[in-house]
Amino acid sequence: MANSNPARSHQRRRSEAQTQNSYVQYHDPEKGISWAEPVEQDLSILLNPIPVVDSQFPRKQHVKRRPVNPIISTTPPTTERSDGPLSPIIPSPLRIRKPRPFAPAMPPSPARQVRLLIASIGNPPPYHTTRHSAGHLLLKTLAAHMNFPPLSRSKVLGSGSASLGSDRGSPEYTLWQSASLMNVSGAGTIKAWKQFNTLHSASPDSDVVTALVILHDELESSIGTIKLRRGETSPKGHNGIKSIQSSLKSASMLPSMGDRFIKIGIGIGRPQSREKDDVSAWVLGQATHVERTKIEAAADSVMAVLKSEIARLERT
Repeated sequence: MANSNPARSHQRRRSEAQTQNSYVQYHDPEKGISWAEPVEQDLSILLNPIPVVDSQFPRKQHVKRRPVNPIISTTPPTTERSDGPLSPIIPSPLRIRKPRPFAPAMPPSPARQVRLLIASIGNPPPYHTTRHSAGHLLLKTLAAHMNFPPLSRSKVLGSGSASLGSDRGSPEYTLWQSASLMNVSGAGTIKAWKQFNTLHSASPDSDVVTALVILHDELESSIGTIKLRRGETSPKGHNGIKSIQSSLKSASMLPSMGDRFIKIGIGIGRPQSREKDDVSAWVLGQATHVERTKIEAAADSVMAVLKSEIARLERT
């Protein structure tokens, strides 16, 4: 049976109101602040006796909102950490480099002009078509490839035949064919070399470098292959190279020439036998049609070597 004693009911409601804490949550979207406020209940109805009413219709609670000032922090941001105060951040001073003095760009120095005397050695007619005269065969092919005038006797370069590249707009090349026997090639070659240097030393060009290129047969190389050597090297039994180097030494010219003394050997193969008579018969024998074709085909490789040597001498 329900307890209908008004005094007891009033006392219980009063004690519950005194112990109960109620709050209302508020939020200010403009300030981004949220806070909670206690609910103020009208306790007069609890302290004064009231008539018993139906429990289904309790009295409404009166909630009052107190004016609240926005929370503004006036404390400067702390620089404290759990492990101690933070050091103030001080930007490093700017490093301003002094402008370097302006250096005007120097124009590139002009390349040196190179003039090559390309001399072939061998034996005179009727031995121009022997293996020992492979240098002559190669020089004749070079003249045709460069569209130079045919080789002809020239008093400008002493004895021998010449074809001047200056007649075809290629002054860097001068072709010269020795008229002497292979074993005594030195005398005629050094005479042509001296006259060649005299011509270019009288040239109005102030910076011209000359070089001597010898085309000769190479016994130890296969047919048609070429081999490049510079400066004084071992003649390896080649009497023509031995004669030329001896003549240049006697004139005290070989040391000063250095890498401007260039030798290009064209391979002629060798016999199976190494007997002196067999080797002599081989080099003095007529080159076959296949051998001549391979020797003449080497002209393209020789042209590439000559261009490379010109580029090298331009920089030295």
